[in-house]
Amino acid sequence: MRAEHLVGRDAELDLAMKILRQEGAGAVLLVADPGIGKTALAAEIATRLAGEMVVMRVHGSPALSAVPYGVLAPYLLDLPVEQATSPVAILREFWAQFEKRRGGQGARLLLVVDDAHDLDEGSTQILAELVTAGWARLVATGRPRPGLPAALLQLWYDGLAERLELHPLDHEGVTELAEKTLDGTIMASAADVLHSVSEGNPLLLRCLLDDSRADGNLVRRNGVWFLTRALSGSGEGLAEVVRNRVLRTSEAEREAMYVIALSEPVPAAVLDTQVGRETVRALMDSRLVLSTNGPGSPLKMWHPMYSEALRQIVSPARSLQIRQRMVQHLLAEPPTAEGLLRLVSWALDCGADVDDEQLLEAAFLAAKLLQNPLAMAAAGKVRSEALRPRARAVMAMVSYNDGDFRNAVRLLEEGLGYLDADPSGPLGAGLLWAAARAAAGDSSAEIVADARTAAASLVNGLKESDPMVGLVERHARALKLAALAHDGHYAELREGLERFGAALSPDQADFVMNRVFLLAMQCELLTVEGQSVEALDAGREALVLLDEQADDLLYFSDFVLARYTLAALGAGDWGAAGTALERYSARSAMGLIVFGGDIQTLKGLSLLRQGRLEQAAELVTPAVEALRVRDPQQLKNLGNALAFYAAARSGDTVLAERLAGERAGQAGRQAGGAYVEALAELFTLAGQELMTKGSGLDKLRKLPESVRLHQEPGVLLQNLVLRAELGDVQAMESIKGITPSMSGAWAAGWLSLAEAHLGADGQGFVNAGNLLAAAGMPGPAAVAFDKAALSFDAEGKRPEARQAAVLRDVSEASLGDALVHDPSTEADRSVPLTRREQDIVALAVSGLTDRQIAEKLMVSVRTVEGHLYRSYAKLGIRRREDLGAAVRH
Repeated sequence: MRAEHLVGRDAELDLAMKILRQEGAGAVLLVADPGIGKTALAAEIATRLAGEMVVMRVHGSPALSAVPYGVLAPYLLDLPVEQATSPVAILREFWAQFEKRRGGQGARLLLVVDDAHDLDEGSTQILAELVTAGWARLVATGRPRPGLPAALLQLWYDGLAERLELHPLDHEGVTELAEKTLDGTIMASAADVLHSVSEGNPLLLRCLLDDSRADGNLVRRNGVWFLTRALSGSGEGLAEVVRNRVLRTSEAEREAMYVIALSEPVPAAVLDTQVGRETVRALMDSRLVLSTNGPGSPLKMWHPMYSEALRQIVSPARSLQIRQRMVQHLLAEPPTAEGLLRLVSWALDCGADVDDEQLLEAAFLAAKLLQNPLAMAAAGKVRSEALRPRARAVMAMVSYNDGDFRNAVRLLEEGLGYLDADPSGPLGAGLLWAAARAAAGDSSAEIVADARTAAASLVNGLKESDPMVGLVERHARALKLAALAHDGHYAELREGLERFGAALSPDQADFVMNRVFLLAMQCELLTVEGQSVEALDAGREALVLLDEQADDLLYFSDFVLARYTLAALGAGDWGAAGTALERYSARSAMGLIVFGGDIQTLKGLSLLRQGRLEQAAELVTPAVEALRVRDPQQLKNLGNALAFYAAARSGDTVLAERLAGERAGQAGRQAGGAYVEALAELFTLAGQELMTKGSGLDKLRKLPESVRLHQEPGVLLQNLVLRAELGDVQAMESIKGITPSMSGAWAAGWLSLAEAHLGADGQGFVNAGNLLAAAGMPGPAAVAFDKAALSFDAEGKRPEARQAAVLRDVSEASLGDALVHDPSTEADRSVPLTRREQDIVALAVSGLTDRQIAEKLMVSVRTVEGHLYRSYAKLGIRRREDLGAAVRH
């Protein structure tokens, strides 16, 4: 039994121990689905009580469920055969066995019963009588369905037992268990994937962790664990768990599970005719099979990982045989998206034929869901020459997301597919082609020239009135506009977008896609120009138009989403940015693996602008490692710069120096686009100033004078904010000068802080702090309230100074994203600290930092922060410095 299985079970463990140690009768009934940890919890209870009680174990078994007293046989070896059916004789013999084990020491009996739902009625009655008579304590585990035997439930009804239902681990519990198992920090997006795929089931989580480490998917770099590809159900650990579970079912149930796993979701009526209604009902009662959407709806295995593991067990020949039997029933009505992917994947696995249209449809859908192996396999099987360009576009998308940029370019350039006249996909393919070439190191001039040459080749010999001429030319112009943005030529971009928009007409076949492109480009341009609210509106309209389109559009949503997120961050709309980033994983957990580094980088930028330094560092530092493997949005330089800056500000010079060295090795690569690279340069210079005073601040001041892009308000404000945070007083005057013409809460908040600084007025600082706090910027708000307290104190306004200090403390407390304690209320001493909280408080009192505590206990820094702030509320204090006195009180 591994102790880490008990993560998140402290409350249940403490309650169980209390019940079992009390005087009189006592029993604990642990109820949970398989793998949730009920057996591990029962074992831990037994281990802790082994010194006080004699532990006797009983194991329920389906094979013995029909045998009276069968599970008690190990304790009845001396019972004469003629008394084997006598409850009194059995009870006497069982008690005699206990007395031998007790050895006259006077210890009490603790019965530990695993899988009590499989007990026969006679054994259950014996166990219940032992508890009712007060002769024994009982810990019994069982599943919600078919449920615990009636005799044990009667103990609960009579108040002699406590029923504890164990639930799956929450996100924090999954992260804590993963970090304990891995003995290190796990990337936040990887923890999100593990929580999503395991559904909080500790047994599945352990299998996924062990199997992913074994196959090289879960890797560790610079102390950070992250995933490199989709989690698989084909690992040996999970296969062993599934085999053990399958072997405990009947032959008919095993056959039914093979059918469901291979062809899910399966209409209930079809499954009834194929394997029998009673078999299906038995599987549902055991929670091995679930209904997808209520009674009568299609059925599937209780967990996708179980399905995948079962499919590994079935031989190809048997799989083909089942497919031939099932396929006509499954195709009787149009399949769901999930059903289509399963049908095509099944056919590819066992060598069955699939028509090209269905292959292409499945390939596009798989690519959108980031099921890359299936997308590549299905697209690669398309034979029709007419459909091959679109199949190659799918394969190019997969290659791009995998970081194979040259292969993506090669696939798209076959037949000049990226400028094809098909209005449903070419602009997206063209943008993907340009992005792949830029990521591979080609210059914008080369990309634009090649696109112009390709366009001329495609329209050569066609009449000017031919619709294809207009389509191709518009696509080539769009690629040139994208190149202008990539290189930071925003003045030219504005003029080009005006001409491009004027030439669009609703009667053009590609109007919607060109409209989406125009809005995305306007979104980027307005963000750079400091009009982030207007940029957000443009990006939102583009996303709405995209959502209304067919499902076979590739890359376009990624193209729009990155610009929309940056606009949200420019506007200070942290909620909109978070919602946008959630779209990456909305359809598939694989989005958190492919885009995990990019997502955490943008979240880190959001947190830094809010003043949440420690949380930002916790995200962007591991993001740097993930971006080495996959970086679809080309944010590697920005991620490195943010991590470097956060490390320098936190005083972690070792990490900062390592990141600086890695950044130097990447010098010259500007694949992220001018705006992103400009932000990266700013944070790098600010980090350099923190590391070596005088090495970065002067360069920050001079950048707007030497580089046109750095004069743009959306870039300049970030420069000025960093300078202000570095102590450059002159920056506040410049902030006051540019922000009135800008839109968004981020600019407004800094305008109010700049005005307060220049006015040196206590009430002005309070007003600025209130505005910043309301805008979700607790870091700058805390600074404003602190300045207010100092200003009021200097003026002799003691009550106002104390109130400002309270507001400062509240803002500082909220930086941990924990519950903020109201300092005006007394401590609620009726709510004791949990064991974990006691451990963390003790380490904090000893002088360890949050990060040192996290490393010592092998949990995340955020977990430590959460426990500390909950402890503050219980102890009636506001800050870390008061912990020592509070715990001695």
